[in-house]
Amino acid sequence: MKFNTKCFIYTVISALLFGVTPVLGKYTYELGSNSITLTFYRNILVFPVLLIVMIIMKIPFRISRKELGAIVLVGAVFRAGTTLMHYTSFSYIDVGLATTLHFLFPVFTALISFLFFKTKLGLFKGIALAVATAGVVMSSSSLQSGEWTGIFLAVTSGLTYSIYLIGMEKTCLSTMHPIKVACYMGLSNGLVMMLFSTVMSAFGNTMFEINYILPPKAFIITFIVAILTSFIAVALLQMGIRGLGATTASILSMLEPASCVIVGWIFLSEEMTWSKILSCILIFSAVLLIIWSDQRKNKISDS
Repeated sequence: MKFNTKCFIYTVISALLFGVTPVLGKYTYELGSNSITLTFYRNILVFPVLLIVMIIMKIPFRISRKELGAIVLVGAVFRAGTTLMHYTSFSYIDVGLATTLHFLFPVFTALISFLFFKTKLGLFKGIALAVATAGVVMSSSSLQSGEWTGIFLAVTSGLTYSIYLIGMEKTCLSTMHPIKVACYMGLSNGLVMMLFSTVMSAFGNTMFEINYILPPKAFIITFIVAILTSFIAVALLQMGIRGLGATTASILSMLEPASCVIVGWIFLSEEMTWSKILSCILIFSAVLLIIWSDQRKNKISDS
């Protein structure tokens, strides 16, 4: 595939936006927000924007029961659940570390495909799993008791995100217009977060109570996070994949956790230790090995 400079720039900007927004998200916690509030508004605020886009692009609003069921299951359970766990991990560990651990999702995708869909794992993907495991162990060294909760949430968010990606591929959602999926998924995810918050509050758990009335500054930042992540960054990534191919776009997307680590260190004064740096390198290496293995397999099958 011929190199496309414009699509290269699109993909890099997308990765940087995905990397910077977690830092903005954590900043809103100091202004009265929390993980479920951020998850709720990130989904619900983008819904009217995508609705307008659907009207402009004349995308039909009709949706079948099967499609609705897939949106609720894949989106509300695994996509919104991923976001909630990822954002909740920020309360226990640094944003940069949480995002790096979340980026284990390509490794989990390969493992799930091997276990449940009989996709051949291969030597290189097996090595990648071992390297990724070493990265997680390295990131967990010298942690305090509360930080283990953050590690668990960040790693599990990578697992649920991989299930979300597989669900997008294996269900009827793969044949729906992506704007339509994102629009209805935003509404569904927001409503499910409201229901989850109500249930948790009824049992006396205030940690997952949505703060509907945020200070203006927090609301503006939350709106920026919602638009940047759920609309602009996703659109740029889709254009990047179209012009560069999924493999090149995936490699460039690794700028996301790298930029998050750097921005968190600069703006949130998060600690930068050698164990964290080595952990990032190991996890990035595992992801690159997965991507390279897939690319190698495709070249062999095409020859």
